[in-house]
Amino acid sequence: MDRAEAVDFLATVAPFSELEREALPAFAGRFDIRRHVAGELLGEFPQPGRHGLYLVREGAVALFDSDGQRLEQRGEGELFGHAIILDGVPRDYTVRASEDCEVWWLDAGVLDEVVSTHPLIGHFLTAAPGERLAAMAVRETGTLKDLRLRSPVTVHVDMPIAECARLMAERQVSCLPVLRNDRLAGIVTDRDLRSRVLACGVDPGTAIAQVMTPEPLTAHPDSRIEDALVEMMRLGIHHLPVLDNSRQLVAVISAGDLLRRQSPHPLRLVRDIQRAADVTELVAMARQGPGLLAALSRQGSEVGEVGRIASMVTDACTRRLLALAQARLGDAPCAWTWLAFGSQARMEQGLVSDQDNGLLLAETPDGEGEAWFRALADFVCDGLDRCGYVYCPGGVMAKGRWRLSLAQWRSTFAGWMDEPTPESVLNSSIFFDMRGVGGDLTLAERLHAQVSERAREARIFLRFLAAESMTHRPPLGLFRQFVQESDGRQSHGLNLKKRGVLPIVDLARVRALEGAIPEVATEARFRAAAAAGVMSERDADDLVHAYRFIGNIRLRHQAQQHARGEPPGHLVDPEALSGLHRRYLRSAFGIVRSAQRALAQRYAL
Repeated sequence: MDRAEAVDFLATVAPFSELEREALPAFAGRFDIRRHVAGELLGEFPQPGRHGLYLVREGAVALFDSDGQRLEQRGEGELFGHAIILDGVPRDYTVRASEDCEVWWLDAGVLDEVVSTHPLIGHFLTAAPGERLAAMAVRETGTLKDLRLRSPVTVHVDMPIAECARLMAERQVSCLPVLRNDRLAGIVTDRDLRSRVLACGVDPGTAIAQVMTPEPLTAHPDSRIEDALVEMMRLGIHHLPVLDNSRQLVAVISAGDLLRRQSPHPLRLVRDIQRAADVTELVAMARQGPGLLAALSRQGSEVGEVGRIASMVTDACTRRLLALAQARLGDAPCAWTWLAFGSQARMEQGLVSDQDNGLLLAETPDGEGEAWFRALADFVCDGLDRCGYVYCPGGVMAKGRWRLSLAQWRSTFAGWMDEPTPESVLNSSIFFDMRGVGGDLTLAERLHAQVSERAREARIFLRFLAAESMTHRPPLGLFRQFVQESDGRQSHGLNLKKRGVLPIVDLARVRALEGAIPEVATEARFRAAAAAGVMSERDADDLVHAYRFIGNIRLRHQAQQHARGEPPGHLVDPEALSGLHRRYLRSAFGIVRSAQRALAQRYAL
C-alpha cells in the first residue's frame, strides 16, 4: 500500500479525519489489506469483544443481526468490527461482502496502541450515539478568561458616594464592585450615580451601599462568552462581575469588552432597536440581524446561543413596534398581551423567520375597542414584515383572526382538545408553544398554565398530537442510509428542518403536555420531562444532544449560504459534510427515530 495514498484516504475517514494530518503516517502502514468477493462471510462480531477494526476501502459490506436480518450497509470510508449500537442497544452482528470489496484491518493489539495515543478514536469506537454527540458539542468557543481580565477597582460598602465618584473619574471606570468583608456585596455604575443620586438629590456623604445594586448577577472565568452575552441581553445589564471557585472577585466585564471582541454584536443592535425613533429607522436596524447572526455562527457560536439571541432581536423589534403604535393610538381599552408562538416563543429562531403571533385581551372589547386592537395588530405585523419577519403563510398572526379575549382563547384550546381531529391538531400544535412578549405578561402566564393543565388530561388529544409528530420522520431509509429530498426542481439534500429539527421539537412538545410542564424551549422541556419522570434522563440527554448537533449543522450551512449571498435554506448535501459529521448525523437521526418508536408504542400508534 502506498503510504501517501493511505494518508490521503484516512484523512477523509471519521474519526481519523479529526486528527492532525501529521499523526496519520505513524499508523497508516499498520493496516492489513484483505480482499473479499460478493457474498463472502467476513466475520462474526459478538459484543463485547476485541475484534480489531475494519475499514472499507472499496466496495460495500452488509451487517446482519443474530436472526439474519439485515441491519445496515457500509461502504467506502466506513468502519465495522467495533461495538455497533442500534436503537440504543449493542448488537451482535455478522458481516458479509455485499459486493467485491477491499477491507483494511487493524489487529486488536495495534488498535489498542492507536487508541492509547489518540483517545478521540477510542471514544468514537466505544461511546453510545448520544455520548458521541455530547463530545462533539464541546467546542472551544471562547470563555471569559480569554478576554485577559484585569483586576477591578473596588470600594467598601461604607465608602461615601462622593469618594466613589471621584475614584471612578480618576481610574476612568464605568462601574465599581462594592465589597463587604472582601466578598462581593453589590455593584454601582455611572448610570446609578445619575439616576439614584443626582436625580434624587441624595446626600453625597451617604454610604455607597445605599444606592448600589445588591447581589448582582455574576459569572465564572470559565463561562462561555456567548452565555454571558445572552444573560446580559436578557436582563438589560452592561456589567458582569466575575467570581472564581472560591467566590472571590477577579474581574468585571462590560458590554464594551464583549463588543470590542465581536463587533458588530446583537447586544449593540438590541440597544439601538430599543431607541429607534420610527419604523423606518427600526427596519434599517432589524435588517442587520441575519448577517450579524451568521457572523456569530462563523465565529463559533452554537445553535442554542444564536437561537436565543435571534429571538431577543425579534422580541426587541416587536416591543419597539408596540411602543410606537401605542404612542400613536393612545391608551388601550383594556389589558392585553402580545403573544409569540412557535420558534420565537421557544427562543429558537434561525437566521430568517416568518412571524407567528397573536393578541390576548383581558376581556372582549366593544366595537371601538376592537378597532383599537385591530390598528395595533396591523401596525405591528406590518412593521415586522418590513423588518424581514414575513407574514405567516398559515395566517397565524394578530393581524388576522388570532386576536381573542382570554375566555375565547381558553374556549378555542378546549375545542381542539375536547374534540380533536387530525386537521385541528395539525393546525393547533404551534399554539402550544406560546410566550408573552409585550403588555400584561401575567395574562399569558395564566392562559399557558390553564391550557397545559387541561392538555395533561386530554389523552385522546395527546394521542392525536403524538400521531401528528410521527409525520416528520428522520431521513433514514433502508439499512440506515440517508434519504434525500426532491422538490421537483432537482433540489436534493437532507431537509434538516422538516426531518431533523421539527421531529425533536414535536417530541418535546408532547412530553411537556403529558406532564403539564411550563417550559416552552425544547431543551428545557426535555430536562423538565426527565425530572418529572415523564421520560428517562438518558433519553432526554440523547435528544438534547441530537437536537444541538442537527441544529448546528443547519446553522453552519445557512451561515455559509448567507456569506455567498444566497437565501438561507434547510436542504444540506450530506456529501458536503465530513465523514465524521455524516456518521454523527446518522447517529442523531437514529436517536430521533428510536424516540419516535417509543412514543408510538406509548400511544399504540
